Amino acid sequence: MELPVSDLVDHGIRLVEEERRRIARDLHDGPAQALTHISMRLDVISQLLRTDVEMAVTELSRTNSRVLAAVNDIRRLIFDLRPLAIDEIGLIPALGELCSRLSKEGPSQVWMRGITELPPLSPAKQVALYRLIQELLQNARKHAKAANINLTLSRDGDVLAIAVADDGCGFSVHDIPEGHYGLIGAHERAEFIGGNLEIDASPGRGSRFVLRVTCHG
Repeated sequence: MELPVSDLVDHGIRLVEEERRRIARDLHDGPAQALTHISMRLDVISQLLRTDVEMAVTELSRTNSRVLAAVNDIRRLIFDLRPLAIDEIGLIPALGELCSRLSKEGPSQVWMRGITELPPLSPAKQVALYRLIQELLQNARKHAKAANINLTLSRDGDVLAIAVADDGCGFSVHDIPEGHYGLIGAHERAEFIGGNLEIDASPGRGSRFVLRVTCHG
């Protein structure tokens, strides 16, 4: 159920609540399910210890790998939540670090190119932009099944353009499965910071998102 919106404050509250729901989904689909499975495997191992010690040792090794994977998922979520020092390092270096981290995690390679200096943009808006770009990149990794994702930054005077393009499976912008890409939320986030989001996609031909924001500090 979506919260009704009557003014800008309501809109901001709604965005926060949507972010909380996203975090809850990530926790449920990732670490929570992994830990449930680990608990079940530990029950199996406890029985194997009485009947087949060698198999129990093998299962312990596999379960340990699952524990490490769950820990990495939790660390990723913590990294995504922790405050960013964008006012210290800037949006562009922060995006560079994000792309590098996502490439290391796989399965997609995330490439970044374009300008190295932003138009005047407040730290708060830089954080909001970072979160929106992060969401677009994560969606491309999760849904597009792309080998490569390209993040391109350009500017025309005070207009900052950010493009996220992938070579994945694509989708129809007129027939999007409910909850699949969160495009309504992405559009609202863009509008909330005074920007607009354009989408060019079709099945089998990848997708391209272009976010444009007029920067006034």
